[in-house]
Amino acid sequence: MEGYSKLASLMGDARTDGHFLIFQKFESISAQNLLYLQAEITNLKESIDKIAQIDSENPERKDFAVDWETLSSSADSVQYEKWLELRRKLKEYYKAIAHHRMITGLPAPRKHDLDFLQKWLERPSLGNSAFIGADSDVYDKPAGLGTLAAGGGQDDAMTRLLLNVLPNFYHWGVVHPLHRICGKWIKPESHRKRGPSPQPESTSGTEENRKSCQDVSITSNISLNNSPTLRHSTESASDESSFDVEANIFLYRDTHFHRIATILGTLVSSLIPIAAIIVLSFVRDMTARLGIVCAFTAIFSVCLSLVTEARRVENFAATAAFASVQVVFVGSTNMMMR
Repeated sequence: MEGYSKLASLMGDARTDGHFLIFQKFESISAQNLLYLQAEITNLKESIDKIAQIDSENPERKDFAVDWETLSSSADSVQYEKWLELRRKLKEYYKAIAHHRMITGLPAPRKHDLDFLQKWLERPSLGNSAFIGADSDVYDKPAGLGTLAAGGGQDDAMTRLLLNVLPNFYHWGVVHPLHRICGKWIKPESHRKRGPSPQPESTSGTEENRKSCQDVSITSNISLNNSPTLRHSTESASDESSFDVEANIFLYRDTHFHRIATILGTLVSSLIPIAAIIVLSFVRDMTARLGIVCAFTAIFSVCLSLVTEARRVENFAATAAFASVQVVFVGSTNMMMR
């Protein structure tokens, strides 16, 4: 399996969570097509107006303007034929607008997804699928590319940070040292290459975001572009068509890191109010208390914007409610101290 078929196998494999479903959006071409359709419709409308003016001066066709049945049933009604052509062109135009709006709304691919795809295409031991036609540079630059990955670009700031940092930390801090010590037993059987016998060369590739496919450093005698090197699994294949896109790749699924982000977000939402009440209970000076209320309110609003995808009005409402709770606590405890 080579070329487009091999790349399609990578893109369509369920284990990659759609991270490599990256395509050109051709926005400028689509916009040019819309401009042409717009011009065609304008010209057709001008032609219809001229024909309608001529028909209005003809006694046999003057009723075209007030009787649709006469217009549509006339054997030589050029005006009606033009209207049918305009109707088809309008349908094509509106469909093109809808498609353009849908395509331009696709989020840009994650940088690490695109980096990994570029390296995968180039490396002989991985994709070895660099195209040689007019589309040879289609993935060279991120401009104009869109991803079909579910939920692309919709995570909150903290989740995006965790998806960038945790896979790297876990891989290089835990998996990589264990793999060097224990070898192939660390990597699950289902994640080993089941394709053709390995080639002698080594290769590399990284993806640190969301699912984050990471390199596994196994050999140190070969270095490609200053990246860690990889080695094929020595397991042979019983069926050459059973292409395994996970060869030389560790897969870290999004769901694990989303779960961690959810837990951390829940902890933050519960600890900030508790911390505010504890600090306020130890402070007696009213000026200092008001300063603490302002500080915790600001911290709460910032955390709210980082760990949630709430709208601005929802952030305002939650922050106001939190501030109100603190004010009530300060007022009640101040009366007790008197």
